[in-house]
Amino acid sequence: MSLNENNEKKKNTEVLLKLPIGEKKLIEYNFPKEWNNLQEIDDANPDFSIEKTSKKGYDSIFYFIEKNTDDFFNSLNYNKKEVIDASKKEVEILLKLYDSSVVLDSVYYAGTISKTPNYIVKLYKNGDKYKSILGSGNGKSSFNYLCLATFNNEDVLIDSKIIYYNNYDDIQSYKRFFYIDENLKLYLKDFTVNELNTEIFCKTNIEITEKGFFNKK
Repeated sequence: MSLNENNEKKKNTEVLLKLPIGEKKLIEYNFPKEWNNLQEIDDANPDFSIEKTSKKGYDSIFYFIEKNTDDFFNSLNYNKKEVIDASKKEVEILLKLYDSSVVLDSVYYAGTISKTPNYIVKLYKNGDKYKSILGSGNGKSSFNYLCLATFNNEDVLIDSKIIYYNNYDDIQSYKRFFYIDENLKLYLKDFTVNELNTEIFCKTNIEITEKGFFNKK
């Protein structure tokens, strides 16, 4: 297949995602370092919504951020013919939170977010290779994640960043949620959740350089 034919094939399978992406409430609320979890959340109540939640109702806000981000993840389809592996450095940092029992699938093309003269921004979603052991507490376990990636005009990978993960562990879980604004500025917040408390353990703001690299601000 020629380069032009390959480009045309990719164009025909391209999915365009519109900015902003993610839950803006993530950056609108000033979360404390740590807060107590609610024992019950009445999500069947029609008056229970993120718009009606007090700015100090941190657990309710967190519930909606997680739900809306998970819903976005689940709404994405992916193309198994276009696959990348998240950077080794990114994966190693993430897996330090866990033990050697965690296994991760590769990520597959889910959509194109932006095209600039110097680079293209795409979103990738993990496959279902380990779907049966998501959140598993016995032996091997896995979790869902999203990866943002930049490519040059020859479709060569420049850089990648894991922007979302959720491991659904009932005892101790780690979660990352995101918001990407209209200017491609990326906001990440990492949380750890146990049976009693939720804690923010990392906040990261990222901009994409002219050469397509993710740069912390």
